[in-house]
Amino acid sequence: MTFIKTNYPKILATLLLLLLAFFSVSKTFDNYGKQYTNEGFQRSLVSFAIAKGLNGAISIVQGTEVALEPAGVGVVLTPGQILDPANDLVERFSWVMLICTVSLGIQSILLTIFSSFYFSITVAASLLLVLLFVWKPLVMPDMLKNISVRVVGFLVILRFFIPVMAVTSEGIYQAFLEPMYTESTQQLESTDKAITEISKESATVSAESKEISWYEALTENINSTIDAFDVDKRVAELKAEVENLTNHIIDLIVIFTMQTILFPLLFLWLSLKLIKANFSLRYFS
Repeated sequence: MTFIKTNYPKILATLLLLLLAFFSVSKTFDNYGKQYTNEGFQRSLVSFAIAKGLNGAISIVQGTEVALEPAGVGVVLTPGQILDPANDLVERFSWVMLICTVSLGIQSILLTIFSSFYFSITVAASLLLVLLFVWKPLVMPDMLKNISVRVVGFLVILRFFIPVMAVTSEGIYQAFLEPMYTESTQQLESTDKAITEISKESATVSAESKEISWYEALTENINSTIDAFDVDKRVAELKAEVENLTNHIIDLIVIFTMQTILFPLLFLWLSLKLIKANFSLRYFS
C-alpha cells in the first residue's frame, strides 16, 4: 500500500502508456475506423451517383414542352423551366459530393499509413521507452528526455488521430444524422424517377401525329380538354417536387459537409492544439 501511495503518479502513467501501446499494436480502433470510413465513402458515392443522375435527367427535360390543345386552344406545360432553378443546386451538390468523396478517400489512405504494422510497432516501442524514463532514472540530460517524450507524444497523436475521428464522426452520424440521410436519399431517388417519367411523357407528346378520323379527333379533343384542366395541378405538383428536392439536397450537403469537412477540420484543430501543448510541456526538470 505504501508503494502505491508513494508511486501513484508513476502507476497512473504506466497504465496510460501500456494502454496506448496495446491499442497501437492492436487493430481495435483501426478496424472500426476503416469500417466507418468505408461506409461513409459508400454513402458519398451513392449520393454523388444520384446527383449526377438527377443532373442528367433535368438536362434532358430542360427545353422540352408537354403540349395540350383542347378545342384548338394551346396549353403548354414546360417542365424544363420549372426545374431550371433546381438544376444549378444539383450541379453544385454533385461538386460538393465529389469533394466529400475525395476527403473520405484521403482519410482512408492516412488511416492505412498510420495504422500500418511498422508505424504501430514504432509507436509501441517508443511508449515502452518512455516507460523506462518513468521508472528508471537514466544518465541522460533532462533536455534530451523532454525531446524524446515530445517526439513520442507527436507519434501517438498521429497514430490515433484518424481512427478516433472516424469513430466519433460515425457515432454522431448514427445518433443524429442517419434518419435525415435516409429520408433525403429516398426523396432524391423518387424525384429522379419522376423527372425521368416527365422526359418520357415529353417525348411521347412531341411524337409525330398520325391521320385520324373525325370521331377519333373529337374523342382526342375531349380527352385533351380534360387533361388541360389538370395542367395547373401538374405544375403545382412539379413545383412542390422541386421544393422538396431543394430541401433534401441542402440536408445532404449539411450532413456530408459536417462529416467530411467540419469534423476533420475540428479534429485537425484539436490535434494541432495537442501537438503545440505537447512540445511546450517540460516532462522532466
